[in-house]
Amino acid sequence: MQLLVLSAAHFIADMFGNMLPVILPALRAEFTMTLTVGGLVVSACVLTSNLVQMLTGHTRANKSIPVLLYIGLATGGAICFISLLPRTSLGIGIMVLMAAVSGVGIALVHPEGLRAMHRLDAIPAGLSTAIFMMGGFVGYSAGGALSAEFVHRWGLGGLRWIALGPVVAIVLVMLARVRLAVESETPAQQPHSAGSIKRLPFWPLMAVAIPAGISTTILCMLMPTRLEELGFALTWGGYSSTVYGIGAAVGSFTLAYLAYRTDEMKLVVATLLAAPFILATYLLAIAHRAAIVLLFGQGFCAMGSYILLITLARYATGPNLGRRMGFIIGGTWGVAVMVFMALTPVADRFGTQPLLYSAVGGYFVSACMALWLMKHAAQKASAAAPTALEGIRDPVSRTPSTV
Repeated sequence: MQLLVLSAAHFIADMFGNMLPVILPALRAEFTMTLTVGGLVVSACVLTSNLVQMLTGHTRANKSIPVLLYIGLATGGAICFISLLPRTSLGIGIMVLMAAVSGVGIALVHPEGLRAMHRLDAIPAGLSTAIFMMGGFVGYSAGGALSAEFVHRWGLGGLRWIALGPVVAIVLVMLARVRLAVESETPAQQPHSAGSIKRLPFWPLMAVAIPAGISTTILCMLMPTRLEELGFALTWGGYSSTVYGIGAAVGSFTLAYLAYRTDEMKLVVATLLAAPFILATYLLAIAHRAAIVLLFGQGFCAMGSYILLITLARYATGPNLGRRMGFIIGGTWGVAVMVFMALTPVADRFGTQPLLYSAVGGYFVSACMALWLMKHAAQKASAAAPTALEGIRDPVSRTPSTV
């Protein structure tokens, strides 16, 4: 029950994370903004969210009450009140501030939500991670569809109804008596939680996640705008984001299930290799409504592989648990959104389609890095194997061997 409640809280938090990119065409028309300025508004939310996750990932390491989770849910919906702003440059400045406040709220939910999930050691790690992250993916996709539908029907003022979601989530977390895992309860001391997951070095895992994260950010940020440029209604961008999110949710479950029957890094490599080909096909056919089906496959591969990287990072060697979670989530998407902000003037000058095509390469780079890491880990394990058996193979060795 606590896992379901945490997934619901993740749903609410990530719902706010996808509202601004989807309604960006409406914001640009209402406030007369260029794509660069609109990109700044969107990026303020995403960048603040991910940077704050990195800063707060190691805080309150020995506290079990999810105070920051409550605060994050309460402040995450700040962007729902954009309709109250004046349609001036001052209003745009305040909008950036509100987006940043919302980003802080979204950020505070994630580290403590993941720590609370890690306390549930009776549930297999891959399954609990998949369920928790599925809540975020579904919330992300629902936020796009809901915000587009509400703005289409009632204008920007319709967003205020979505602000009721955090109230419900806070009540559910309190009633479920959710508590956080502390650093002394890391998975290394919980024999039933780690299963057969390999302990890889954390920083190479982080390096694998970043290029794919940049590509995913470019796609999710610019896809609704590109669809609006092609003449589709605002709601079509919301539906497209929803299909992408559903694919991500299904991918997280499916790959978590398959991970128990094969090597996690093999699945990461396979899905990251498939992602650029699916994305390229979608971009070639984006003007046709039927191309929306490809977004399911893109979400399945791109975000499904990311879930496996989070699971591997959970048991990786390197920084402590809070920092690992803060970096693999906050760091990955923080770098990604900074790259996106730097590229928005390019989209203003040359259009969104060339920038979307550039996203194809990021997935391929991540796939190559994942393949290298998998082979490197296999070679290291193979080299260590003779040493581990040396006492058994040497008949004159007096060193006792342990089986």
